[in-house]
Amino acid sequence: MFRSTARRRRWLAVYFLREGHVVKPVLQALVLAEHVYEDKSGKKIIAGTFNGINFRRTQPIREVEQPDGIKTQLIEGGAHGGSPYAYISLTDVLDNTSLELQFISLKRNKVVFRTGLIVRCPDRLATVELVVPLPPLIVPETGTYAFEIMCEGEVIGSHRIVANEITDTD
Repeated sequence: MFRSTARRRRWLAVYFLREGHVVKPVLQALVLAEHVYEDKSGKKIIAGTFNGINFRRTQPIREVEQPDGIKTQLIEGGAHGGSPYAYISLTDVLDNTSLELQFISLKRNKVVFRTGLIVRCPDRLATVELVVPLPPLIVPETGTYAFEIMCEGEVIGSHRIVANEITDTD
């Protein structure tokens, strides 16, 4: 019936819009990274991807004696990953589509944080790339967490994160 996938997609979009159905975007990628850069040509460079977090409940303080005999206290680092980024690639996006990005504890089924996004795209067949700066990922306990992208109250994609506690013996 259809000679190409693009024609079939256009026909389905018109049918669903006419019938009052909501057309949801298709998530092509959801990647968490330490940083996402953009070069002069518009290409995205995703650096430091991850799917796990190490955390420490308390920051250990270490006393260090300087060569001149003065004692100072140092707070050890490395237990906080900073503010990561989410790289999101979508297609089949209608202009002014509302999305939600949420970070949830799967163990407790509780939202840790949530933010809304409005996606502007005049061409439904185009690929939309979003780079979303995130707050520091503070996890209260070990377990599995997930970043979920929601549209119209339904999850259209997710990325799982495993949180591990660092102890003084590690």
